[in-house]
Amino acid sequence: MRSVLMSLSAILVLASACGDSSTTSSGDSPDEGTTVRPGESIQAAVDAASAGDTIVVLPGDYVESHGGDAAVRVTKPLKLIAKNSSSEVVRILPGPGQRHGILVEPETFGDPDVDGIAIDGFTIEGFQDMGIWLRHVQNFVIENNVSINNLENGIWPTLSANGEVRKNISYGSLDAALWVEAAENVRVIDNELHHSPTGLEVTISNDIHMEGNDIHDNVVGVGLYHPSGAGLPPDDWPSETFRNWTLVDNDIYDNNLPNPVSGGLVGSLPPGVGVALVGVDDVEIRDNRIHNNSFFGVVLVDWCAIQDCELNPPFFTDTSPDGIRITSNTVTGNATAPPLEGDFAAFATLASDIGSLGGLDNCASGNVAGTTIAIPELPPC
Repeated sequence: MRSVLMSLSAILVLASACGDSSTTSSGDSPDEGTTVRPGESIQAAVDAASAGDTIVVLPGDYVESHGGDAAVRVTKPLKLIAKNSSSEVVRILPGPGQRHGILVEPETFGDPDVDGIAIDGFTIEGFQDMGIWLRHVQNFVIENNVSINNLENGIWPTLSANGEVRKNISYGSLDAALWVEAAENVRVIDNELHHSPTGLEVTISNDIHMEGNDIHDNVVGVGLYHPSGAGLPPDDWPSETFRNWTLVDNDIYDNNLPNPVSGGLVGSLPPGVGVALVGVDDVEIRDNRIHNNSFFGVVLVDWCAIQDCELNPPFFTDTSPDGIRITSNTVTGNATAPPLEGDFAAFATLASDIGSLGGLDNCASGNVAGTTIAIPELPPC
């Protein structure tokens, strides 16, 4: 991924180009885009399209028969628009050998990033791995989609930059409902994320803004995890330091789902955590409503406090949460049923609305919280 800065005007142009799926033209002329109807192949339309084309898909269930890893693989700039009706949606289901729903990536490894993608309005259901997966993509919008029971990650933009993930619903994954990884300049706005080990996850990324999301009924609501928790090997990481994440005006509640996974990092997540900051730096948490999470509302913790760093040395040597600013949040009604057995039982006495269990240069101001436990003490911001 090449690191690129994109102006606000550029992303607004892309967003306006996507439009509302209810008003997208369904004609077949070059100006109006290509239409795919039930019984036809979305992949065939993608393959036949020119860069920059719009493909409109009419309501119905679509099962591709080509046998590739992804039901729909996109390797060029396109607008892929589902024209849902009031009674029926466009649903993509697995065909033979298909592990992913929609995959966007360059044609071959080492090609330039795919530049300019819109995915709007699809329901993707029942894939073994990813619902929507982007890798090496620039200038993208993923909006109004529904990811259901895609078992690795629901929506996963990786190695990508300059995009928005907005107004999607994702649930039923066995890792993250929505995971932004090895990405930069991405806005995660107004999504509903639930019933997954982590609702919203961010790792090894820069300049990530998360706002207006409804995050509930996960094991961990928001997981901002140390690079050692990344799903990509270090050779694929961006070269910049991983920082400047903002979590603003989100509703994060009832994240008490019993962990459906056993073993590995995902299986070790304890239920009942609203926001977990595990060994990450430079995060702003502001104006959120965080409540009814049974272990912690917000917790800052060193990576090595929850992982055996002697047995498994971290990929990234800085493991403490540093430079965290917690301001003007309402964090109440949490810490009512911390775990009393298992690996996290030792933390039960520290359960709190806001728990800061290590780190440097962290601060808190203007929060409404019933219980704060801070080691060391959190000064005002």
